[in-house]
Amino acid sequence: MNELEKLCSRMLSILQQLELILMEEQRLLSAGQVNAALLHRVTENKNEQLATLQYADGLRKQAAQSLGAGESPYGSYPELHLLWQAITQLTANLNRSNTRNGMLLNQHMQQNQQIMAVLEEHQARRRLYGPDGQSQGGHILGRKFSV
Repeated sequence: MNELEKLCSRMLSILQQLELILMEEQRLLSAGQVNAALLHRVTENKNEQLATLQYADGLRKQAAQSLGAGESPYGSYPELHLLWQAITQLTANLNRSNTRNGMLLNQHMQQNQQIMAVLEEHQARRRLYGPDGQSQGGHILGRKFSV
C-alpha cells in the first residue's frame, strides 16, 4: 500500500498546485485588462499539471491493480481512503473554479468581439471606395447634388 499511498499523495500535491494556478488564472481574468502573455503562461502551466496528474492517475490505477487494493475510494484502507476523500473533494472544488474561470474568459471574449464589431463598422464607414474600386455612398464626402 505504501506505493499507492505515495501516488495518491503525489496526486493530491499536483491538485494543490493546480488550485494555486487556477487562483492565479482567476486573478488575471478578473482584471480590467487581461495580460495575454501571462495568461498564456498560466494556461500552459495548468495544462502541464493536468498532464502530470493524468500520468500519476494511470500509475495509481496500475499500482492498485497490482497490489489488489481494488477500486477507489479504498474503504478497506483507512489512510488511503482519507487521501482519496481529500483528492475527490479538491477535484470538485477545482472543477467549480475552472468553470468560473471559463465564464470569465467567455465574458472577455464577448467584449472583445463587440469591440471588434464596432471597429470594423467604423472602418467600413471610413472607406471612400469599395472592393470594386468604385466610390461608395458619400458618408465622408457629404451629400451628392445633381445639377
